Amino acid sequence: MLDNLPSFSKVAPIAILMDELRSEDVQLRLNAIHSIPTIGLALGSDRAREELIPFLQDSVDDEDEVLLALAEELGKNFEQYIGGTAYAHVILGPLENLSSVEETLVREKVGLSSPKHLTFF
Repeated sequence: MLDNLPSFSKVAPIAILMDELRSEDVQLRLNAIHSIPTIGLALGSDRAREELIPFLQDSVDDEDEVLLALAEELGKNFEQYIGGTAYAHVILGPLENLSSVEETLVREKVGLSSPKHLTFF
């Protein structure tokens, strides 16, 4: 269905989601975090590695519930959106940053995600 749309029509929803990741509204950011697999898929693996992952890595100054959602999403086979297991190490940067936040639940979620990603090495 999207194949028949002009290319700007395919990019617009992704741009909206990226803007929501920067929103002041916590609920919008939370919804956008749960959409990062969609964003990663739409961007393609190269752009997801080069643009999305660095953005997520810098997003650790947020509400605990948003950080918890980010840790959950990164732990759900997110490497498939960045080029597969050969690039799984790219996810370790955001996970490392999340592991240093104060909230225990976020650190625990990262602890559950990290061993899975480390098995690829």
